[in-house]
Amino acid sequence: MSGKLRELKNRIRSVENTKKITRAMEMVAASKLRRFQTLMSQARPYTLGLESLLKRLNQNLPSKSHPFFESREEKKIGVVLMTSDSGLCGSYNLDLLEHTRDFLRENKSEKIWIGVGKAGIAELRRLGCKIHKELIEIRPARFDEILNDLKSMLESLFLSRQVDAVYVIYSHSLTSSSFADVTEKLLPLAQPASTPVIANEEKQSNAVIAPRNDKEQDVDYIFEPSPAFIFDKLIPLYFESKVRQVFLEAIVSEQIARMTAMHAATQNAKEMISSLVLERNKARQASITKEIIEIVSGSQALKIK
Repeated sequence: MSGKLRELKNRIRSVENTKKITRAMEMVAASKLRRFQTLMSQARPYTLGLESLLKRLNQNLPSKSHPFFESREEKKIGVVLMTSDSGLCGSYNLDLLEHTRDFLRENKSEKIWIGVGKAGIAELRRLGCKIHKELIEIRPARFDEILNDLKSMLESLFLSRQVDAVYVIYSHSLTSSSFADVTEKLLPLAQPASTPVIANEEKQSNAVIAPRNDKEQDVDYIFEPSPAFIFDKLIPLYFESKVRQVFLEAIVSEQIARMTAMHAATQNAKEMISSLVLERNKARQASITKEIIEIVSGSQALKIK
């Protein structure tokens, strides 16, 4: 019985150590999540402002004249797959890869892949996909470098007609605690829609959407220099802001998944510890009861003699 008690004590100690690790990782993920959510919320007004400018500029110059809006028959497409570099984030990568396989079954165009994150790159290699570029070691210090490389690469592929469209598969952040796997077309760009104003930027889940005043869209503007010149400068900035927004949403979704997974692991460890402690107490009680029975039996045997 002492051997079983010793084994239970060792298991309890091991699970307690694991719980400390998962709890620490949950706190780290929560800290990173707040940081990346701040970056995402700070980038959103810039994107919305560009959309508003392009919407108003369209009144003077149709955006279809810019190459980024050129729609072609999609014989060959570029696909960006954004996954995580590391694990311990629950089913985050598995769900993205399943979504990718669905995309492969539905879209029969020839594909050029750009892998962002080791998990996605490994799966693309296993599937035998043609990988044009691999972007790994995704950490905050390299965000700007990765974004510049990605933006320049996608622009080059589309403008040189190596691909007829560019798609991105990533996890879209819905609220501060949820996300969804989506496939979004980055190029050609869609016509800028009427831009809403986000009145409350503090919490994404509680954002209040207020419509713009329609009179603002009906004003005729005088452009200096020409509308075409301004348009050519704004479109690349708009595309860059879209790529940045997608990238940050993928990073935020990854941290949500990691924080949720580590919280669940911590709770499971607590439940396992409670179960093991109960089992240890039962084993200890059984051992004590057995010893008492042996003592009483021995005493009775001595009395009989």
